[in-house]
Amino acid sequence: MARYLPSLATACYRQNAYTRNCVIGITSRAFTSTPPSSSSGENNNNNNDVSSSLSTSKAPKSTLSTILQSEHLDSATRAIGQVIFLNDTNSGRVVLASLALGDPTLAACAALGSITSTSTSKFIGLDKQAWRGGLWGYNGALIGCAVSVFGPSSLPFIVLSTMVGAAATPVVSASLKSAVSMPQWTWSFNFVALTSLLRSRPLLNTASSSAESAVAIATPGFQDIALSPLTGISQIFVVNSHLTGAGIVAATYMYSPKLAWHAVGGSLTGCLVGIMSGADLADITNGLWGYNSALASMAVGTFFVHSRNTMILSATSAAASASLFGAMQAVFGIYGAPCLTLPFCTVASACYLLEGHIPGLKLAKEPHSPEKNG
Repeated sequence: MARYLPSLATACYRQNAYTRNCVIGITSRAFTSTPPSSSSGENNNNNNDVSSSLSTSKAPKSTLSTILQSEHLDSATRAIGQVIFLNDTNSGRVVLASLALGDPTLAACAALGSITSTSTSKFIGLDKQAWRGGLWGYNGALIGCAVSVFGPSSLPFIVLSTMVGAAATPVVSASLKSAVSMPQWTWSFNFVALTSLLRSRPLLNTASSSAESAVAIATPGFQDIALSPLTGISQIFVVNSHLTGAGIVAATYMYSPKLAWHAVGGSLTGCLVGIMSGADLADITNGLWGYNSALASMAVGTFFVHSRNTMILSATSAAASASLFGAMQAVFGIYGAPCLTLPFCTVASACYLLEGHIPGLKLAKEPHSPEKNG
């Protein structure tokens, strides 16, 4: 009977261009900002020195405005990479370009969500170092992705929903920061998104049409199965495209080659768990069993010092995330909503608390990547 319950997989995949589920990134690398140096040299036959000194109150203001605009854009772009633990502006740009390759509208919503949450955090005066690192913006980017797929069809309402939801995420994150002593993963995103999705129950609207079209869907071939780990990585941003997944892997490799292997290995492990669990092949080939696993594996690689036991934990967390996804998918399907990245958040939190209980597992003092964590 559970086979006929609406689920994230059946409802999304069989409803034309609807793509899938999401998830989280957070690193705590420090950022510094060096203000432009000002010279106070002597007058070198420059007749403008007098007028320059008389307008000191105006020139610095213009320069400061330019710097702030640049920092703001840097933070918003960095936030898109922070979804997958990439604390780098260039990697963030590649990720955004990869999203546009698979779904231009979703990429625009992700950018809008990132900018909105980044702007909100600055306006209300949240921690500036975290702001520079994009840590207040990545949940907002995911809100944009979710709204693009599960939200209203009208463009004005998509924009409004993205901005309202994204603006709420840094407030929730600030509250969680005071309540928990571990990375916040994507709890904020899940809280804000599911508050809306459980009320609107978007998957129930497509359950009947997906059941009617099930016969017309071709059985996934070997190529689809082989590419499913890449599709799973794209599903972190709710995109169903192995090309987008490949672009995201490339962005990760630019930042950390070993972290890229964590992403691919985690997604592959999740797909294998799905196959062994007898899951629908359509769910597997569309990446639904891979995205939470990829995130969990990357979280272990980012926050733990690299070791043999860390690699074992990485694989174990990927398998556990996939198993938990299978269970949550069935439960949330009853209510017509996706489980988003709740499996990842749950498993990543459990892994983080293992330090001191298993020999060889040590949290990095300044989490960055497997290479820099040692």
